[in-house]
Amino acid sequence: MTPAEPKFRSFKPDDTDGVVALLRSNIPKYFSPPEEAELREFLSTDHGPYYVADAGDQIIAAGGIALNKDQTVSLCWGMVRSDLIGTGLGKHLTKFRIQKALEHFGPLPLVISTSQHTQGFYQKLGFTLTQHTPDGFGPGIDICLMRLEVLS
Repeated sequence: MTPAEPKFRSFKPDDTDGVVALLRSNIPKYFSPPEEAELREFLSTDHGPYYVADAGDQIIAAGGIALNKDQTVSLCWGMVRSDLIGTGLGKHLTKFRIQKALEHFGPLPLVISTSQHTQGFYQKLGFTLTQHTPDGFGPGIDICLMRLEVLS
């Protein structure tokens, strides 16, 4: 399997360390160190659909979806192993999650809380910036809230 042809599967609890390794590979540019505890908490709860792609014995991408009270769907905790950024894997992950959101929840708007480092990536996929908070995730990592209106 190449990153351009990922096979996604549902997350299992024994994937936790592999998903945390993904996050660590993206510190400090895309995530801040305190987010590791938040991710572990998220993975240990009933978090809704969450998916991983692996190559051999390593998880190379992960991300989930969650229905919000305001009838939007969040793309949550999406990440690609840092050495695979720019290979198309992130685009596959995002399109996969959009499809899963449609299957699970119908054509509801999608929202994502991301950083300025990936804002352009999501804009290319049709998301628009709705709010920007400098250093919101930590020093040098802004919060960029984005939205995509989904058509069925």
